[in-house]
Amino acid sequence: MKKPILFAALPLLLALTMLSGCVFRLPYTASSREYTKVEHTGEVPEEFKRIVEENLFYDVKISKGRILKVEVTDLNKAEHTYKIKVSMLDKYAKTLSSYEYESDDAYYVRTMTVTEDGGFIFVDGFTDYAYDKDTWASDGGYASRVIKCDGNGNVVFDTRLEQVSASALRFCYEENGRYYLFGSLEAPETKQRGVYSYTDVYAVILDKNGEILKTRRIAGSDFDDLDFAEPTEDGFLLSVKSQSDDGDFEGSGSGGYYVDWTIKIDCELQTTEMKKQKGRDYFDVVIGETDGKTIHRYDPIIEEICEYDDVNSPTSVIDYGDFYLLVYENTTGEYENTPVYISSLWCYTETVYSAYDKSGKLLWRTSVDSTPDYEQIIKN
Repeated sequence: MKKPILFAALPLLLALTMLSGCVFRLPYTASSREYTKVEHTGEVPEEFKRIVEENLFYDVKISKGRILKVEVTDLNKAEHTYKIKVSMLDKYAKTLSSYEYESDDAYYVRTMTVTEDGGFIFVDGFTDYAYDKDTWASDGGYASRVIKCDGNGNVVFDTRLEQVSASALRFCYEENGRYYLFGSLEAPETKQRGVYSYTDVYAVILDKNGEILKTRRIAGSDFDDLDFAEPTEDGFLLSVKSQSDDGDFEGSGSGGYYVDWTIKIDCELQTTEMKKQKGRDYFDVVIGETDGKTIHRYDPIIEEICEYDDVNSPTSVIDYGDFYLLVYENTTGEYENTPVYISSLWCYTETVYSAYDKSGKLLWRTSVDSTPDYEQIIKN
């Protein structure tokens, strides 16, 4: 079963390929790398068969015992719009609530979390791309949206953040009736059209009605990027890479190279501590929860759940009480018709579902084809 494609991302892919001056690939030649499909083991329980067959847990977000999923339900290429459905599911893929809306194709859902009231909040975030050599999606202005829905999928608030892109709203946390969002913002003062420009670490607080209470930028005059944000007992811990040697990073001695920082801020976004040390990695994302604690992609608990070599960078870990379900992508081969104007290699993939009991014993494993519809991508 080929995985449906978010075609709205295609113009961005092609624009970046043509306009960034990247080196084109030579015509396809097979590499020497060996690929294997996973070995199917055990019997898939009845309640998981539909989940696997329809690949329902591909690219989902685990939050507070719920599963958040995004689907594109309709696409209008001529108008650069599509319809998006955000759904909240239980652990057996039963839909608890959902919200469908129309958006410009320069926007996509990136940040999602379940809220304390049983609803969910997500970001419809803007990412610029070229419509053609003279027109960019941002030419008419843009505003990412933070949308809060209740447990029935009804909108509680829909807050616009003008001139704020998706990358500035990568993380969202709820604390004491407020919503905190963090990311990397291309500084408006130095932003250049069509160019990834100097960045600042960005934070914003919304109240329960979606009103903007406070924003803050932690910045110098160079690239200052947020790798990760996570809550602490009295605020938040930010893992940052900065090339600046002025402003908030004065005296860093960066010399124009990235320096790792950890920055503690309180719930009013005031800095309480800054240290030159490496924090959490950009790719060490939250992939699940157990015993009320979050599981990150590179957490040692992954090795306790299973043999780490047996799982290729899990994308989701779901705790069912007496066993875990791990989901990950496995590359099974190279797509032989990758266009020469694409600078990366396209591959065949499968989504793997593996269940382990709490002692680390494999109970069952299966997979389903998740290869993108490359022929349709090329056609479009």
